[in-house]
Amino acid sequence: MNKNYNVKIEGNEELLERFIDAIWSDTIKESAEYPHPLELPTGELFLIDSIIRYFLNKAPFTAEKAGQFCDKIRKQAPEGFQEYSLEKWVEENVQKPFFGKAPVRSADDYLLSPGTDLSAVNPEHLSFVCYVAICLMKYGASFEIVTVNRYFRMVKSLGSNEVEELKKYGSGKLATQLTNYKDENVSCVANDVFATIKIKVNQECEAAYQAIFQFINALLKVDFPKSYSIEFSAKTKQILPIKGLIKTGVHHLFANAVQYPDLHKLIEEYALLAMKKWEWYHNLQDENCAMPSTFAVFALGLESEKHFELVKKYMQEVDEEHQSIQEKFTPAFVEKFGISKASLPVFISCILSMQEHKPFKLFAEAFHNVENLQLLLDCKRNFTDYISKSSKEDWSEEDAREMPAYIWTYVIYSIWGPDNKYPALIKKSPPEMKAFYEELLQ
Repeated sequence: MNKNYNVKIEGNEELLERFIDAIWSDTIKESAEYPHPLELPTGELFLIDSIIRYFLNKAPFTAEKAGQFCDKIRKQAPEGFQEYSLEKWVEENVQKPFFGKAPVRSADDYLLSPGTDLSAVNPEHLSFVCYVAICLMKYGASFEIVTVNRYFRMVKSLGSNEVEELKKYGSGKLATQLTNYKDENVSCVANDVFATIKIKVNQECEAAYQAIFQFINALLKVDFPKSYSIEFSAKTKQILPIKGLIKTGVHHLFANAVQYPDLHKLIEEYALLAMKKWEWYHNLQDENCAMPSTFAVFALGLESEKHFELVKKYMQEVDEEHQSIQEKFTPAFVEKFGISKASLPVFISCILSMQEHKPFKLFAEAFHNVENLQLLLDCKRNFTDYISKSSKEDWSEEDAREMPAYIWTYVIYSIWGPDNKYPALIKKSPPEMKAFYEELLQ
């Protein structure tokens, strides 16, 4: 950690002005060492948070210039820039002066302080609160949507109509052809501020779905939020052959589209663009929460072996602590492809995609033959190779020795259930399989 950087504002105003000039002229650089302070060409270092606080508290304040300045720093210092600096500004300049110090817990919201004089509100401050909300939506963690909505309610309660304008037109930073598309088959509208993609199919045909995915994929290649909602409307509502999978618009979209083989490349492109760990479809909650790309991967993953690697990539990317919708995909996958040398790595990736995958009778049946027991035994003997690189990144030497065996217990649980059943399973197994069961289960 580099500690040789300036933090204090008082007494360093002249140096801070030099940093501001360098930021505007793009002659600043970001230190590679945490906490990634900015560095002048002459070598001086200053903490980004302090620079932002100094600039935002300078008079006269304009939201446009403040946003441009923050955008400059974000571009030049992607590692060190934190939205927290902007949230602190909102707290000190808008929340505390007009709403008090704490949210109303039951609503997780702020109420206007009694006797608030709305004429004292600086419209430029409210515009900047909207800018901060948009930044949180685009660059913050998925859960920041709570703060985003709170900020928008604050702005509305202080008399601004800017939120309504943002609902209609978005931020205005994306070209209209990226946020709006319409032809005789389909209409598509996206809002980058509220992270919504609304799609309506008027005429069911391949061209309609081709236009939809060309539209969405183009959005995801630019500065659109990584967590978002897809609202889909069509007369046709196909469903994927996955028992218990929520029947919602985004499900119908991909179930409809996958019927057209010529669109599979576009759907796969969407999956790869959308697949971001810790990001979510905003309009799916609780046990149905899902990382963007989920339904695209499920749809393609049940089509052919060509998409096995895509399924593995997805399963290794999901947030295993907070997402379980993939548990519904695994039995559908085994039912479609069975267990083979090609499908086993995909099956294992599905099992390891969550902390404790539910066992299904189908799994035990699929392995109840010598050939597949041998495949599973080979897997056990080389199990470290089946664990994703990201899972092994932080392993110590001791972890590398102990974790594979520990994780393996989850695999056999997901196939055969609790370990108190194993002795009976081994005892009643056919002679040609007994040795396999013994080595796999003991």
